[in-house]
Amino acid sequence: MANNIVYVTIDSIRADRTGVSGYDRPTTPNLDELARDGTVWTRAVASGIPTYYSFKSLLGGVPALSHSRDVGIPPETTTLAEAFRRLGYETAGFNAGNPWLTPEHGYDRGVETFRDFLTDDDGSTQGGLDELIRRAQSLLDGTAVLEDKLGWLARTTFAVTDRTPLEPAETVTDHAIRWLAGRESSDRPFFLWIHYMDPHYPWVPRDEDLRRVGASAVSDFEKGRLWHAVAHHDSSTENATDGAPSISSSALSTIEDLYDAEVRRTDEAVGRLVGALRSMDAFDDTLLAVVGDHGTELGDHGGFSHGPRTLYDEVTRVPLVVSGPGVATAERDATTSLVGVPRTLLDRSGAEPSRSLLESFCGTDAFAADDEPVVSEVVYDFDPATGANLDNDLLVACYDWPWKLVQNRELGTHELYDLDADPDERVDRSEAEPRKVDDLREAIAVHRDRIERRNRTIAERRRVRRRLAELERAGAI
Repeated sequence: MANNIVYVTIDSIRADRTGVSGYDRPTTPNLDELARDGTVWTRAVASGIPTYYSFKSLLGGVPALSHSRDVGIPPETTTLAEAFRRLGYETAGFNAGNPWLTPEHGYDRGVETFRDFLTDDDGSTQGGLDELIRRAQSLLDGTAVLEDKLGWLARTTFAVTDRTPLEPAETVTDHAIRWLAGRESSDRPFFLWIHYMDPHYPWVPRDEDLRRVGASAVSDFEKGRLWHAVAHHDSSTENATDGAPSISSSALSTIEDLYDAEVRRTDEAVGRLVGALRSMDAFDDTLLAVVGDHGTELGDHGGFSHGPRTLYDEVTRVPLVVSGPGVATAERDATTSLVGVPRTLLDRSGAEPSRSLLESFCGTDAFAADDEPVVSEVVYDFDPATGANLDNDLLVACYDWPWKLVQNRELGTHELYDLDADPDERVDRSEAEPRKVDDLREAIAVHRDRIERRNRTIAERRRVRRRLAELERAGAI
């Protein structure tokens, strides 16, 4: 019998800030409970960061730079929702306002009920403040001092009035539970995808979330001030090099409290979702997967970003937990790429997908993953919002535990870390271990060759299709 699938993805959640990874704060009690009855992967690695690269794997089932450097799910691929819909599932997706996970980028494909809280608004607005800020920005004429002061004013005001650019976990969960309760047919299994954004900057948790992680209350004014400090810190220079505003140790401690509280806020939503499944007598027939798309810096290496400038573990390693029918209670420490998660859900669905459907997804079933080298790669410093740096060379990380090589092909640099001896990635061992550097470079070369061969084939197929369409429009065929 086919199982229901609930697929929870969480933006910017670091593996090391969860109970399943041994964190000493109670940030994820509901996720921890799922893990106690399921399988947790302790070395899950995003195939690319940030969201626009990671989700090519998480819902598209292809590596981050497969098909092209473009963001969004490639048109030639089958999405996970499309696969489950072909298998007879009722499908729904709820994205808490991430602009890269919209219909424009293919994330509604195969989803019968889709909400992203951006393109499907009811027409309501945030009120007069937004318009006031837009008018003020038009008068700035590029004056950095005014931009800074306006940014401070806007962010502080938004925090004080409890208005952020992302949809909170409570609202997203409400919509998902209403969909579960009102499904048209209880005879069909369902595939439900929910993407939470709360651990993503800005960090403006509720007071109860701070209390739950044992942190002191933080005023709304202070939340807004730190929101602005973090934004200006990373926008002033690349990862807080000389010239960026400093973040004091006490401010950093508060930022960590805010982040942890946002993780707990998300975990509370996961708990509500599980409770709803139980009340509907659907939990025992549901395979539930929880995974992060990437992590984020909290000052670890000088910044507060997860842009494609670094591939340290705070941005690449995420929690991955699967619980439900037929899932053993286990902890797996094999290094595992997120590109295998869609294949894992299909394999474990009980729906008996065809071999051709399974093979349309790359990656290895996470339950079968071994310690083969795992690669995470991005276009260095690419900003798809502006199109800047699309032609840059790649930033690549290759894991062969405990070793990790970070190769910046744009800058011509590399770093080697022993993650067992140096989990914070402070001591570059590349000069002391040249043979290990060569081994991991070769693993990267093998991976790159496979991706580039596929991309050349796809590019040629696209060229042929375009040419045939041109001939057809011209009446030549």
